[in-house]
Amino acid sequence: MSRFLSNLWKRKDYLDKRTRHQDMDDICGGLSSGGFTMSGIYLIGCGDRIVYIGQSIGMGGIAHRSIESLARVYPQIEDETLPWSIGLAPYEKYRAPTFYEEGEDFNELESTAIRKYAPIFNTSIPSKSKTRGKELKIKHIAEVFADVDYPCTAFESDNLEKQAIEAKNNQSPQWQQGNKRRRKWNPNTNQYELLEKYKEN
Repeated sequence: MSRFLSNLWKRKDYLDKRTRHQDMDDICGGLSSGGFTMSGIYLIGCGDRIVYIGQSIGMGGIAHRSIESLARVYPQIEDETLPWSIGLAPYEKYRAPTFYEEGEDFNELESTAIRKYAPIFNTSIPSKSKTRGKELKIKHIAEVFADVDYPCTAFESDNLEKQAIEAKNNQSPQWQQGNKRRRKWNPNTNQYELLEKYKEN
């Protein structure tokens, strides 16, 4: 078990109420060879949607950074019954400040993914000029909670395609708005929507 993960889980009351999936310990332990202590891009899924995309370069690695981001966005979704998962795209070598071994730019990979999926919690984008570049390759998907009856389907190809189509047709995505207002899941529309108190503002 990762000391980092255990401490973070206990420190966040809303996470401590949930049963952690073994996948979380696996990615924080680096699986077999420290593989997820490396730099890369991570995606956080909730239900059938990608809700946040980020990157980690250098110390800590994408596994730790993704769980820190999970702890930040998780309480903003009111429905505690939804399954969550984390997708990781690690890269073994990189050249400071933002390039990995094949010469691609982390900001380009992250920006392209944010434009493609328009996650609701990405209220900015690393580089607007690099949003149509090479797409990242997700190499590992980890379930977050073991106390749900069904897995997170955010990374299934049909759902990724559906979200990408919706993002392409969205004339005002979150990353353009800089909107940090909280949202909740509406099971009737299958969408995340602004909490009622924000709708008039």
